[in-house]
Amino acid sequence: MAAPAAADHGGARAGDDEVDVVILGAGPAGAAAAITLCRHTRLRVALVERRLFDPFRPGETVSPAVFPLMEYLGIARAGFEERHLQSYAHAAAWGGDELVVRDFLFNGQGSGLHLDRLAFDSMLLEQAGQLGAQIVQPAELLGITGGARWAVALRQGERQRTLGAAYIIDCSGRSSVMVRQQQCPVLQTDRMVGVYAYYAAGPADGGERMQRTLVETTEQGWFYLAPLPGARTALAFMTDADTLRTLDLLDPDTWRRHALASRHIGALVPDLPAPQAFRQYPVHSRVARLPANAAWTAAGDAAASFDPVSSLGIGHALSSGIHAARVAQAYVEQGGGLGEGYRQSLLAHFQSYAATRRALYANEQRWPGAGFWQRRLAQEGQRAVA
Repeated sequence: MAAPAAADHGGARAGDDEVDVVILGAGPAGAAAAITLCRHTRLRVALVERRLFDPFRPGETVSPAVFPLMEYLGIARAGFEERHLQSYAHAAAWGGDELVVRDFLFNGQGSGLHLDRLAFDSMLLEQAGQLGAQIVQPAELLGITGGARWAVALRQGERQRTLGAAYIIDCSGRSSVMVRQQQCPVLQTDRMVGVYAYYAAGPADGGERMQRTLVETTEQGWFYLAPLPGARTALAFMTDADTLRTLDLLDPDTWRRHALASRHIGALVPDLPAPQAFRQYPVHSRVARLPANAAWTAAGDAAASFDPVSSLGIGHALSSGIHAARVAQAYVEQGGGLGEGYRQSLLAHFQSYAATRRALYANEQRWPGAGFWQRRLAQEGQRAVA
């Protein structure tokens, strides 16, 4: 497992506190934005991350479609692949009891990858730093004020500093710092949450290391299992927030009993030891109506987030980070021009995703009276949230 990226603990150098673009959040979206700006422009970039990376993070599997994005960011496929675990197939019991297997061998693009998220995020951050981005990690965000230039107040340990910038890219994940501060309208379609367990061992498949994802529906939601590099495993259950409370699934023992009651996942759970970590994450679907030509924009989950069943998270983070960087460049160098196109493309992408997701959930008809499935089989309305 890779070590976390080195933090910027030292004192500010001359000019460090005045940059062109501040990026809030150093996950895949923020790192992709920083790399794009550093590779293709001469703009000064500061990449701010509030904490050291947690090794237990969702986003465990990517399809082969991620490789062109990584190559655009200057990361060769061969060097990237060797740090992660090949993913050969996706198996799902969705709409019926039997597993349906989709083998990546026949898609013409090769295998996907089961990611070591700590290694993946650290690799991207290292690339951004090597290209000249100023990495500020960990740093507590104290406040953001506008004016002729943005003032981003931070605390690093005992020291406070303020970054001045012409432009901000919000890559702060679902906390969406700028989206909230600027009171940007957000459309949210559900209240799904995921409860993840991470194990220091992996189930075997026919006596061999399993190298495929596994999805299985239940009356209250659906399970997802992915092998990870280093013989580790991630196992998650996706349901609605109210169901999570009703079933007491934040209790690890109750959660394990629920997993054991499933057919395919349940057959693998006895091989797993006690989890190394047990985490709850919001995984609802939402999209922000970003401004057309302001001195900020958003990317990754801060701009739009998707149901994990879509497998869009990492790819969307990288591609939206790249596009947001281009929007920032156009604004700083030309006064704008790309913000409206980016805004509309996000909304169109989300609308297409929502239709596809509804069709997928409609394939599961075994529990029409269950609240989880009723909500998804009904016509989904979008609601504005603060």
